[in-house]
Amino acid sequence: MSLFDVTFRPPTKHLSWFAFGLFLFQSIFYIQPLSAKEIESSSNHAKNPYHYPAFPKELVAKIEGKTGKRESLTSQVDPLLNQDWGLADIGFFESFTPLVQAVQNQVTPCSNQVVVAVVDTGIDYTHPELRNNIWINAGESGPWTPKNPSSTPCRDKSCNGLDDDNNGLIDDVAGWDFVNNQPLPFDTHGHGTHIAGIIASESSNGIGISGVCPQVSIMPLKYYDSGSNGMNNLQNTVKAFQYAIRMGAHIINYSGGGAEPAAAERAAVEEANRKGVLFVAAAGNDGHDNSAQPYYPASYPLDNIIGVASVNQKNQLLSSSNFGKPVHIAAPGLGILSTVPGGKFGTMSGTSQATAFVTGAAALLASQAKGKRPFDYKEVKEWILAGAKPLPSNENHEWVSSGLLSIPGSLAQAVKNEVDTKKKLASPAPAIALVPVLKSKKKFRD
Repeated sequence: MSLFDVTFRPPTKHLSWFAFGLFLFQSIFYIQPLSAKEIESSSNHAKNPYHYPAFPKELVAKIEGKTGKRESLTSQVDPLLNQDWGLADIGFFESFTPLVQAVQNQVTPCSNQVVVAVVDTGIDYTHPELRNNIWINAGESGPWTPKNPSSTPCRDKSCNGLDDDNNGLIDDVAGWDFVNNQPLPFDTHGHGTHIAGIIASESSNGIGISGVCPQVSIMPLKYYDSGSNGMNNLQNTVKAFQYAIRMGAHIINYSGGGAEPAAAERAAVEEANRKGVLFVAAAGNDGHDNSAQPYYPASYPLDNIIGVASVNQKNQLLSSSNFGKPVHIAAPGLGILSTVPGGKFGTMSGTSQATAFVTGAAALLASQAKGKRPFDYKEVKEWILAGAKPLPSNENHEWVSSGLLSIPGSLAQAVKNEVDTKKKLASPAPAIALVPVLKSKKKFRD
């Protein structure tokens, strides 16, 4: 049983365990140079009754249209890359080295114009690996002058106490905390920050690791409260989905779920389908066949959903992972290294982590078409599933309907599509530090 058993459905029927994953904090890595850094933050944000950290100055500068100071992304090795077995397993390093030069020259870097909503426990938006990749709500950003300049030190829309974009929420400049109903979706749990790091940690900045799509924009949406009941969490889930759809997310990453369907939840995912939003969902960690015992929302029969199972370093399905033909693909999920609050790094396990790898891959693939044509979730889903590599003992597709996530395989599908339609890509490959590549070929322990 998980350390944090949680329920998400009304208590009228059977409840599912492990909604987020195993939640195993196997270890926490303290990076000495990182701990010595001061994480600067803005003090001019409006009400903050929960004493969460204010948004970083770099984020405020981004809001105001200024260029924030960033670390060089060309020569600094991410020191923990060789410990990230998940990236190696999905072929991340192979995709951005001379080993696949023919493909590399046709790969477009991750685009910050692709928006991924992480519906979770919030995100540590001050984390050095994540703070430059936080999504900004354009309707709640930019200069603002109060009628009485002496009444407030605030001079931008992010802190003026007004609903500038008329979406019903005040100062939601970087997502929303639906638990506390306020605009600072800070992660006091750790899970959401871990998921965001797998998807979008900055690369080649001399800190920690790299996300699968290092420059994608992350929309933090906090819905989960360990002290709340299943109904409240479910209601917050639906609100978060609706916000992501309305505010322009291309992909929704969701790790929660349960054994019972919910009409409002399904309606929100159906709305995402109609609006062209890809929905990447954990298959669950009950260790059962989703063909016989569905796990929602991953098991809703909607074509914008990708359900994800988890595997270990030997590409064996985790005993805790749900499986079955309704589950689309498997990805690394055991002892995954990623970001945790406080500028730190740690490992967690479960289908939550596997889901984040697939979301990162989807964002990378979406970047291949960004600026050329509108986002097409069907196209991205097809590339992911068609590019999957074989999963051991899955010849009859009883574990998952496709196979194991493969970045090279999916990128090959995307490049082939561009070639077939005479839309060859000419952008340079992402700036990924290549020094740890050989180290990543080492065998990893279970």
